[in-house]
Amino acid sequence: MKIHINQLEEGCILAKDILSASNKVLAYKKTIVTEHIKHALKAFLVNEVHVENLLEDGRGFLPSGIQKEASNEEKEKVELTPVKTFHQLYNHAVMERKQLFTGWQSGTQIEIAKVRQIILPLISELKHQEGEILKLYQYCKKEDYLSHHSVSVALLSAFLAKRLGYDQGEINQIAITGLLCDCGMARISPVILTKKVTLTEREYLDLKQHPVHSYNLLKSIMSLKEGVKMGVLQHHERMDGSGYPLGVKGDQAHPYSKIVALADTYQAMVSERPYRSKQSPFKVLEQIMQHDFGRFELNAVNELKKAVIKFSAGTKVKLSNGLKAEIVFVDEQFPTRPIVKIEKTGDITSLKDKKELYIQEIF
Repeated sequence: MKIHINQLEEGCILAKDILSASNKVLAYKKTIVTEHIKHALKAFLVNEVHVENLLEDGRGFLPSGIQKEASNEEKEKVELTPVKTFHQLYNHAVMERKQLFTGWQSGTQIEIAKVRQIILPLISELKHQEGEILKLYQYCKKEDYLSHHSVSVALLSAFLAKRLGYDQGEINQIAITGLLCDCGMARISPVILTKKVTLTEREYLDLKQHPVHSYNLLKSIMSLKEGVKMGVLQHHERMDGSGYPLGVKGDQAHPYSKIVALADTYQAMVSERPYRSKQSPFKVLEQIMQHDFGRFELNAVNELKKAVIKFSAGTKVKLSNGLKAEIVFVDEQFPTRPIVKIEKTGDITSLKDKKELYIQEIF
């Protein structure tokens, strides 16, 4: 019988082994649950368990002769670690991706199993932390921009894919596409990658080859789906044909690439980079909806807009004039120009009527 972890009580007997996200055994079948074990399972973010010998009221019982207290050996099977925040899990994924990228630069082949281990547990946690999706740019550090960018693109791509109705299997594949879309940067000169001023024309042309390099690194990996490879190759293509490296447009681009293209552009614009300051999600969304209209898949843009609306009410922001404010209402027709309450004066201001003002930062 499967129950939620909150229903689990001392004395329940586990009917199946419980594994962590990395397939490490946390507790074995037939283990008698103690308070120690229950806390440990919660620490590892286990949500449901299979138990046996339950009474109708949900309380566990033990056959006669079995001691309720678990043995020391059973206790040692569960290692207690503190519950990590989403930010901590995210930073761990970034550092893991950075380590992989260093290996790719030195010629190490890409191991898809390791890529999955980095991003899939974080995708699972995102289900319970969707409000974090607009805060990812705040975690970014410009000295580790590439690693932050890859993880953020993977997370936003997964979020958009879910909103667009993809099943979990494809959501995972789209997230992997996002994480790998810049793996070809490992074939670009580190001088270009770390440059703190605008690139020369020649350097920019070299940089624009990274989707091709990424595809070449992945094309022979049999365990990787073709959709992921095409998504990686085409993530800089645009719906109107203005992208690169092939200049394909509309339905010529793989559906995965259309999602990752938006996530990649959005995260690049909101994040702090070696040669450019970060911008607020509101300002970036406004640019995507107006100046870049027709370049991105409209359904994906609409889902991003809905996310901004959903997670905005009550958000503390800093305006372009330096004043701090709180968002009190978001009009669906003007999602990037909400009504805000100025913190210092309590005045209510509609940014729709104040074209010179925009949201510079969210807290």
